[in-house]
Amino acid sequence: MKRRTFLAGILAYFLAGCGLSSNNSLLDNEAIPVLGAFPLSPASETDDGLKSSQNSVRFAVISDIHILQTDTAPIKFQTALEDLLMNQQPPLDFVVLNGDLGDGTPKDYQKLNEILHSARRSTGKTTPIVPTIGNHEFYKAFHDPDSNAWNANTFPNQETDSQVIQRFLDFADRDKVYMDRYMNGYHFIFLGSEKSRMSDPKIGDAAYLSEAQLTWLKSKISENLTPGKPVFVYLHQPVFSSQSEAQRKYNLVVQQSELAEILHSVPNVVLFVGHLHIRLGSPDSFVKDTFTMFNSASVSRVWPASSETSQGLVVDVKEGVVSVQGRDFLQHAWLPEAEYQINE
Repeated sequence: MKRRTFLAGILAYFLAGCGLSSNNSLLDNEAIPVLGAFPLSPASETDDGLKSSQNSVRFAVISDIHILQTDTAPIKFQTALEDLLMNQQPPLDFVVLNGDLGDGTPKDYQKLNEILHSARRSTGKTTPIVPTIGNHEFYKAFHDPDSNAWNANTFPNQETDSQVIQRFLDFADRDKVYMDRYMNGYHFIFLGSEKSRMSDPKIGDAAYLSEAQLTWLKSKISENLTPGKPVFVYLHQPVFSSQSEAQRKYNLVVQQSELAEILHSVPNVVLFVGHLHIRLGSPDSFVKDTFTMFNSASVSRVWPASSETSQGLVVDVKEGVVSVQGRDFLQHAWLPEAEYQINE
């Protein structure tokens, strides 16, 4: 689909009021509304998100899909999408895929698109899907360029960070791994790693945030602040401040101290992360530190290991009060051990 047609579809989406009728269907070759189709433009382009009379928003955060790593991963992903699109009332405004979608190979993105289209057809929903980049999006470097088989012995297999990032950006339909959006007066900030072990072996699976991204975040996070209203931030890898006991266990952002300082610089920051696959309700799945952090477990594999588990988060925000509920997608059930309410 040409970009002009795609944008025309987005305009129609706006005019329909953040959602199309349930009897609208998508063709196989129709574009999936990903981050480029988020319902509102940046504040620099429109004031609609700040002036909205609505003061609520509802979204889901899922992560660690690992689409082709196991035979069950595609089934679990489609099940999670259908559960979120069909079983949530009121309907979700958007769904965040918070990193580790696959290994960043063309086959991964092809399979992701197939399932997104399949879920659109089966549910009739056009809820925007918002991807972020995880460490596994850089794992194309471990795959043989000819056979696509795992081959760590020939790392990086003719890959570079710029090639991997561009592949993700093409899927996400945007030009950077980081950006922000507004909806109903709430600010949403999406971050992402810009380098991997291909550039520096010491990076490993940690997120690398450039000075440009950190400078941008420092400016953005204090933009249009409203007392008592949360700012939502998304990054695949968790970050802990120097005051957190969990910092002794994890150091998953190269610029951890710089990022934690920025997140701490304004009140009411709520950070959503993935990466650790930890079961919802476990220690470190919810951390109330100098900012609030939620881990979204995993769609494909939850630790401790269980093939019968697929988890994520549903977030309901009303009048500045943030309610977070854990969801078991295979059982189509809420998790009472993972229910939280923040009213700062």
